[in-house]
Amino acid sequence: MPRSLSCVVAIAALSIAVPALAADYDAYPELRPSYPDDWETGEDNPLRFEAGLRYWYSIGQQDVEDSGQTYSASDRSHILEGHFRIDDLSTSSFVKGNAGYAVVTDGEYSNTLDPDDTDFTGGQIGYAGADFGWMPLGSETAKFGLLTGYQFSRESPGRQNYDVDHVDGLNIHELRLGVTGHADLGGMFDLDAELAAVPYAYASGATAEVPFADTVVQGITVNRRQTEMTGALYGASGQLMLGIHPTENLTLRVGGRASYLTGSNSTTTRQWNAATPDSFLYSSALLDGLSLWRYGALVELTGRF
Repeated sequence: MPRSLSCVVAIAALSIAVPALAADYDAYPELRPSYPDDWETGEDNPLRFEAGLRYWYSIGQQDVEDSGQTYSASDRSHILEGHFRIDDLSTSSFVKGNAGYAVVTDGEYSNTLDPDDTDFTGGQIGYAGADFGWMPLGSETAKFGLLTGYQFSRESPGRQNYDVDHVDGLNIHELRLGVTGHADLGGMFDLDAELAAVPYAYASGATAEVPFADTVVQGITVNRRQTEMTGALYGASGQLMLGIHPTENLTLRVGGRASYLTGSNSTTTRQWNAATPDSFLYSSALLDGLSLWRYGALVELTGRF
């Protein structure tokens, strides 16, 4: 058969087959149609978004025991925090994150060797983290589930710089495992709660480089000292928030948050002479204990879309 005649026959066969296939497709309405050309959020979209700001009036307490002596720092910090949350209603899962930093801090130092408190202002107190959660249990008005996440915290109330540009403080990396729940209270109100264990947290930090009068140690005259600390911590945290919905897309929440970490840590102290800064004396010790408290009241304003 000539090539041109073959092409004509093929086109004719195709023109007959297409309507037949279309008829077959109509006979199976359960087949999913193609996606629409225009996609937009709406009631059929399973994703829900939240984003907003929080104010945290936070009270902190750091205690360290070393050779029978206790050293403490207490602070009152005003923290501004940004947060977001994305819920997937089709899988009952969510992801959320937050980041906060203290804009005003004041407090006191104390230790068992000096009964008088030393006031301070300023410092570095901040954090950032994210959680993934799954809430398959419950009903439309009350849901419960699990969460896991990570948080980084910087704890340095009343930082000291002395005569060198080195800031003292602790950096903490936390693993979070917990439970969470949400309840609708009559449409106008809701309640969010979470309780998380911190089975492991890695802490590291250092004091400032402290100058002091010439002192002979192991036959060497030194006049500078810095102590570094590392160790593993564990603890828990919790948060409870009552939400009020003045409009469909606006939420005002009030509540509280608390966290606690403790554990054993080791320290390494370097001593040297300012005239020979490349030559150090080292000594190591095991701290009897380190504990960190932080708790306070929260106010939140959030947009929903």
